[in-house]
Amino acid sequence: MLNIVIERYSKSYNFKANPNKPGSFQNNWKNNSLDWFVLYDDNAELFRAHCQSVANYNFGEQQSLGSEYGDTVREGPFKMKCFVEPRAFHGEIHGICETTDMDGEIINHESMQKSGDYQLGRWLVHDRWSNKIHGDTNYAWSAGCFILSSGDLKALNVVLKSCGVKPGNIIPGNVIVIN
Repeated sequence: MLNIVIERYSKSYNFKANPNKPGSFQNNWKNNSLDWFVLYDDNAELFRAHCQSVANYNFGEQQSLGSEYGDTVREGPFKMKCFVEPRAFHGEIHGICETTDMDGEIINHESMQKSGDYQLGRWLVHDRWSNKIHGDTNYAWSAGCFILSSGDLKALNVVLKSCGVKPGNIIPGNVIVIN
């Protein structure tokens, strides 16, 4: 059975180059993409790539009302809904669902948080592609998503398809924190 483990390092929460300055693109780049996204078939490792799993894009238009990295998927179980609608994202992406963030807010079966009828965004597995530069950004910017490089997302999708994974299939996952 396919399953995912996000190996998150405690150091990843220390993303500000200068902890005394406010969040910004110029300041929130430290310890970027240290974590691992690992896909297993039972105990056999099928895919491994670095990822950004801690929300470090928590400033400007993405600033949340919660804690500094409150939109980060919490330690523990989650599910990944495969090959969801990309909308404005590049490539074939996946949804993170049926979990909570570090502020305790539920990420539902549609990879969304809701406040009444208002949707607060989607939690996804996507790449760091920028249409502005027509390539990957130097750093991964996460507002709560798991971010891979473009090449790694493509490689993950090849593995998933070779395993017979179809759009909408669900793969269980677990975020573990390594000190």
